[in-house]
Amino acid sequence: MTKGLYGQFGGYNLAEIQFGGFPQDSDNRFTVYDRILASYRYNSFRISSTLEQFTTPSKSSRYLHLSQFQFQYKSLPVEIKIGNFYETIGRGLMLRGFEIPGATLEDLSYRSRHYFHRDILGFNLLLRHNNLKTQFLYGKPLNYVFPPTSSFEDRRPDTIGALSLNYGVNCQILGASTMYHTDGDNESWYAMVSASGEIANYIYYYSEIAKNISDFELSNFSNNSPFAIYGSLSLSHNRIGISTEYKHYNNFSIGSGFNEPPALVKEHSYKTLNRSTHVLEPANESGYQIELFYTFPNLSVLTLNHTVAINEFDKKYRFSEYFLEYSFTLQNQHEAKIFADFANDPIKLENQRFSTGSYFDWKISNNFSLKSNYEYQIFNREKDTVQNHVLLLGFSYKSKLFFLIEGELTNDSFLTEEDLKYWLGASARYLLKNGGHSIQLFAGERRGGPACSAGVCYEVLDFKGIELRISSRL
Repeated sequence: MTKGLYGQFGGYNLAEIQFGGFPQDSDNRFTVYDRILASYRYNSFRISSTLEQFTTPSKSSRYLHLSQFQFQYKSLPVEIKIGNFYETIGRGLMLRGFEIPGATLEDLSYRSRHYFHRDILGFNLLLRHNNLKTQFLYGKPLNYVFPPTSSFEDRRPDTIGALSLNYGVNCQILGASTMYHTDGDNESWYAMVSASGEIANYIYYYSEIAKNISDFELSNFSNNSPFAIYGSLSLSHNRIGISTEYKHYNNFSIGSGFNEPPALVKEHSYKTLNRSTHVLEPANESGYQIELFYTFPNLSVLTLNHTVAINEFDKKYRFSEYFLEYSFTLQNQHEAKIFADFANDPIKLENQRFSTGSYFDWKISNNFSLKSNYEYQIFNREKDTVQNHVLLLGFSYKSKLFFLIEGELTNDSFLTEEDLKYWLGASARYLLKNGGHSIQLFAGERRGGPACSAGVCYEVLDFKGIELRISSRL
């Protein structure tokens, strides 16, 4: 952000240059993706815009698109946003906007890369008075499945209008919302109530119920009625912490899927676990998650997690996972983590799936550190026994220069007809100006698959070639 006499200017640019493609491509492609965000702030006013472009040999996949523009006024007790904005109602049962920083999407069908986010085009009004917060929004959520080369109607097929009230008293917050939705052919109304707060200084709770009220009675929670129930209870005291969550979602995918209820599945940083995570199905899913962590006197941390997700389609599917992680330091300077995970995923036909691995960050000196990470996974799929390996070796210098070599190996018949398939790639990253600018170069082949970030899951495609990413912030 650059300050001046007449306001503040800010900006961010993400450029991604690739030469290569997917393993099934017959020819390498040279592509350039670029996203520029510029903003200007003066007193209580702010204007921002985002320009997105993609250059590729395929004419049908190219675009130059003004993807976002926003005017904002913020001065208590009023906040107004007009244009593109992000907003979530409650925990996302009825509506969730998001932005996954630095993430891009590309689909095999369109072969057009674009930014991974879900905003709303319209206006948002927020009023605060004492303990009451009132919010009204109207707009068209983005369906991020379609790239900017698609029509406006395909990318924003839904129209919504919502009114939300939140009232806080004695460390408790009561909320109520109603939302209107239409896709041009059908109309429906939804209602949501929530309650959250603190009990005895170290116990926290949150509860939320949302349902369709235009086609079904308010008290109707039958299998035909669209509804969503979510609740959480957590305790944190001294060295111990416990959290429990419950979900019951029934026929509750609204419109093009612009709502995103909590998945209640642990989001892992380990590749084998993140890739094989359970993806939420809000049309029919119930379950729970329990997590416990304990901090020992030497500041090492033990984490336990248990997750169950049940789907009922033609038959009942029960996903279950048990996760254990211990993070600690060696000689008060080397960071380390070890984990073990056991799961059954009948939807993916992955039975008795066992994963384990370790991560080490070795401090060689004040400036140098070495990193190593190894993960192993094995599961049964029908008559096959599948094994996955991930190995990462790297070093960093002054937390500015990073170099990594990563390899993966599998015998999964879903991915290869040969006995073994491997991916090998190397990357280097350099941070400039206190992390405000970065340059990252990748060369080799990397494995794709499902990936989850901030509670949102998406598909990452395989890539083979050279990739340069440059990000800059003013």
